[in-house]
Amino acid sequence: MFSSWDWGVVILYLIGMVTVGIYMSRGQTSKRDYFLGGRNLSWWMVGLSIVATETSALTFIGVPAMAIGVLKIDGSGMYFTEGGDLLFMQIAIGYVIARVIVAFKMVPHYYRGDVYTPYQVLTRAFGPQPRYLSAGLSVFNMILQAGFRVYVTAIPVMIVMRTVFPEWGIWYSILLFTAISILYTSIGGITAVVWTEMIQFFIFFFGGLFAMLYIPTLLQGDMAAPSGATGWGAVFEVSREKLAYFHSGLVTMAPDQGFGAWIWANVKEIFGGRFNIWMGLIGATVGIMVSHGVDQLNVQRVLACKDEKGGRNALILSALIIFPQFLVFLLVGAGLYAYYSINGFDFSGMGPWDPRTVDAATGFGAPKADYIFPIFIVTHMPPVVKGFMIAGILAAAMSSLASALTAISSVAIMDLWRPLTGKSGEQRGELAMGRWGTLVVGLLLVFVAWAAKDADLIFNLVFQFAGIFSGALLGAVLFGMWTKAGHATPVMTGMIVSSIVMAVIVIATMTIEHFGINWPWYSFIGTSVCLIVCYLLSMGQTKPTDRSIDRPTEEEI
Repeated sequence: MFSSWDWGVVILYLIGMVTVGIYMSRGQTSKRDYFLGGRNLSWWMVGLSIVATETSALTFIGVPAMAIGVLKIDGSGMYFTEGGDLLFMQIAIGYVIARVIVAFKMVPHYYRGDVYTPYQVLTRAFGPQPRYLSAGLSVFNMILQAGFRVYVTAIPVMIVMRTVFPEWGIWYSILLFTAISILYTSIGGITAVVWTEMIQFFIFFFGGLFAMLYIPTLLQGDMAAPSGATGWGAVFEVSREKLAYFHSGLVTMAPDQGFGAWIWANVKEIFGGRFNIWMGLIGATVGIMVSHGVDQLNVQRVLACKDEKGGRNALILSALIIFPQFLVFLLVGAGLYAYYSINGFDFSGMGPWDPRTVDAATGFGAPKADYIFPIFIVTHMPPVVKGFMIAGILAAAMSSLASALTAISSVAIMDLWRPLTGKSGEQRGELAMGRWGTLVVGLLLVFVAWAAKDADLIFNLVFQFAGIFSGALLGAVLFGMWTKAGHATPVMTGMIVSSIVMAVIVIATMTIEHFGINWPWYSFIGTSVCLIVCYLLSMGQTKPTDRSIDRPTEEEI
């Protein structure tokens, strides 16, 4: 299945990424070089890096799985799917809108002074305590998200390794590629991350584009649709129910339904039903304002540009790319569903599960749709191409992992360790601290990845947990931009209340059968709660005159 040529492509790719990391470490003498690339990176490189960070293996594997649906198996060993569609494209609309808002309304605040993280600006407006709280919540949030992404990437690694070592499990895969990512990231810092992500973007985007165009070519002859349609015609026929791309979220009033019941039915569908246009225009827009406006994972890249204009251009470039990219991978999922539906879900002897979950009595494991695309690559892609495709998955995964390593390390050191200990340190000492911090974070991500192995659709799980703290972080920063200055207690209380409310909602959604709020709304709800609490507790308080969110602190001068 996996030829020596394919292995050669993957190995050369991995060696190349480590080589770039080592090469980019030349001349690094300070934390500014390590965490911000000397603030001298081109905006178009950063723009591609932002897309690569956001994409990750979660998109490469998880988005096609969203189009396929939840994969299940009955008692007789027959596979079937539940759900699956293209409605996520409505969410991607908000991904575009939010980038424009962040580019013109939030980025300017981060270029006033020597800023390393977005949480530094909270010190300007409210004093140091909100900065510490937001940084702590952010580190915890990023570790959870990045750990889940590590698990997703381990799936294709495991499938490839099983072609040589049949008992190769998910744990070995997690350790293997995490070690490689830690190696080149800890050496090269953000410069290595941006350069490798730029390369990785082209690999995984064109890999997805190739898969989208290649899968329909297999639907010919015996693999034609029941009507005889071939190619894209077969995809459209067999996957018809999977190709829905718009849902208003509005429910038609039944003849015997009261007005109040009808309103409640619409509220439940808009907030807890399938992806709909309101989730995209409102929920996803606020969610991406979090990820690209206050999440260090992406803000760190924007801050690595030469100036404010460069940071703004980087975000606009990513906005132009992200929508068509999601469409490509959703269509890959529709093509995969058509292919495997026609061939009777024959996975060529490779079970879509971790071999360690196999039931000895039935011979079946716990099937997951996330495994389908990697299995298809290994079993049906042409030689050498499949090597590039697996390299593409590794590219997507390693880009996000490397980004998380530098982002978490920078927040932990610049917003927590450095100000709390009062040790500014000499430059080389802080550089060494950054590299050691990257190593520690990598070990934490391995632990989270192992804990995530039992999730059905990992894409949804990632955003569910991200929503617990995202609204608190955005709400605090937006309140600072609105009021310019204030006291710490209202802001910190708002962040804590928001996090508690969202934790209750997430747990209730996951455990209570008839309760559910879909994850695109989490950031919107959390932000709203935080802002309301901040406003109410700030009423009647006199604003401090010795600080402002637009005035750099001594630390930043």
